[in-house]
This record gives sequence, structure tokens and C-alpha cells, in this order.
Amino acid sequence: MSIYRGPGGSGDATNDASSQAALATQKAGEASTSATASAASASAAASSASAASTSATNASNSATSAATAKTAAETARDATLNFGTALQVAVSTLSAGSSATVAYNSATPLITFGIPTGATGSTGATGATGATGSAGSNGTNGTNGTDGAAATIAVGTVTTGAAGSSAAITNVGTSAAATFNFTIPRGDVGATGATGSTGATGSAATIAVGTTTTGAAGTSASVTNSGTSSAATFNFTIPQGATGATGATGSAGTNGTNGTNGTNGSAATIAVGTTTTGAAGTSASVTNSGTSSAAVFDFTVPQGATGATGATGATGAGVAAGGTAGQFLLKNSSTNYDTSWTSTINGGTF
Repeated sequence: MSIYRGPGGSGDATNDASSQAALATQKAGEASTSATASAASASAAASSASAASTSATNASNSATSAATAKTAAETARDATLNFGTALQVAVSTLSAGSSATVAYNSATPLITFGIPTGATGSTGATGATGATGSAGSNGTNGTNGTDGAAATIAVGTVTTGAAGSSAAITNVGTSAAATFNFTIPRGDVGATGATGSTGATGSAATIAVGTTTTGAAGTSASVTNSGTSSAATFNFTIPQGATGATGATGSAGTNGTNGTNGTNGSAATIAVGTTTTGAAGTSASVTNSGTSSAAVFDFTVPQGATGATGATGATGAGVAAGGTAGQFLLKNSSTNYDTSWTSTINGGTF
């Protein structure tokens, strides 16, 4: 039954009815949205398993009931009803698969909507990680553990690394019994120092021949220095010639006359090849640039170490001391350094 109180004022039945009907429409729309979602979930479930067919049918019925409720709400919105300010709306959740309901109690007045729960949809994608929660309260302190064994440290190897490389320490032991191996880089080469003054001439190195030994056939000739780098004594080992292969045994011939004695074979020879001056402090050496039977020895003899700097010599005669500004240095005779300072030359004064 339509009731009209007249336009205007807070008790305008038209305004109150429109507000309440709009709220009812909103609730009906939410019910329709929920039912639509339920229908979509039911349809998806029907495509994955035939057992979901019943849920999809129920969801479709719910959508139809919700659409009916929406139509009823829209009709109520358009009606001119006077609920005043006492109209109430309640919403209840129904079990999945049931039909949506709308009930009106005119005595209250109260509109009650029953919205069925939609069928469970498929699992959605994992949402983004939520913000980190606040830190929990500190737990109680645990009981003290027993004292562990004291750790030990030992030095292992110490290696000199290349200049410019990084120093390194590696533990080849354990965390409780450490053994550290150190690699310490060699320092960079320092800047070249200033050239020192020329020292006195060192004594000349000497070379003497020590022993000469015959080595086994087929071995290499060798020379060893049993002296020092500045007083070398060379011991030579020269191998004998190899024995020739035995010839085939010939048939027995008649005894011939004794032949003449053959000439003596040539002896092994030794010749001196090159002689090179080595750097001071290096070792003397001899190399054979020939063969084992015709040796040619090349010698490298280091020069003597630089001698100590000699004492400073006495000051030379030089130019005569004295003189004043404007004077000339006059040579008095042909004797070296016989000079004097003067202001008069050939009778003239300057």
C-alpha cells in the first residue's frame, strides 16, 4: 500500500523510500555479484570435473534468485513507500548451492537478504609477499653451554710471493686448531742508486790446468773448476775413442808374411776457443764447442770485484791565491803554476 505524506522535510516518504530502496538495491547488486562469481567458479569447476556440475547448477539458480531479488528491490525503489527512518536491512549467509532469499517484515520494518555461499573456486595465483611483521618478543635465555676447548694457532709455511702480488694467509688446519700458511710478496726493486766513484783496478783473475783424466768411451768431455772464480784450476776429463764393431770371421787363409807396423792413430786434441769476461761475482765456466775427440774450450772468466775507493789525493798547485777585483793573473815564467796577481802589464796600469 502506498503512503504519501507530502513533499519536503525529513519525513518525506518519497526520500526515505528512495534511500532505503537504494540500499536494498546495493545489497541485491552485491548478492548478484557474489552469485555471478559463484556461477563462474561453478562453470570452471564443471570444465575440470563432472562432479562440479551440480554445484554449477546450484550457483546458476542462485544467480537467478539474486536477479529476481534485484528486480524486486528495484520495484520497491520505484514505489512510494513511507518507511520513515526505521527501515532496517539484514544480510545472512546461506549454504552453498541454496537459493538466494529476500524477506520483508512490515512490523519492524526489516528487509532480510539471504545470500548463498558460492562454490569454492580454483586456487588463485600466489599473492605478493606481505610486509615484514614486527619483531617478536625476545625468548628466554638458554642455559649456559659447557666451556669449549681453547682454540690453538700455529704458523705453517712462509712463502715469498712475486713482487707486486698480494699477501695471503690460508688456514690449512681447522677452526679450532688453525695452522696459517703465509705468502709474503717480495718487495719491489728499489730505484737505481747513484753511480759510485771508480775504484782501483782489481787484480787479474788467473787460470791454471789441474788434472787430465781419460773418460770412458762414448761419454762427454767435461771441465770442472776446482779453484775459485778469480783463481780457476780446470780439471779436464777426455773420453777415449769408442771400440769399433767386430768384423765377420773370414775363411782361414795361408799364413802370410808379417806386415809392417801400422802408423799410430791420431790423439784427441784440445784447443782454446773464445775467452769472455763475465760480470763481477759470477762463476767462471768452460764449455766445449768442439767434439769429444777435438775439444774446443770456450772460457768465461769473471772480472774482479770493484775495489774500495782510493784515498783523496793532495790538493794541486792550481792558480795563485789572493788578488783583488779588477786585477789580472800574470804568468811569471815558463814553470807550471808560476803566476801572480797584478794591476800593471808592460808598464801600464789598469
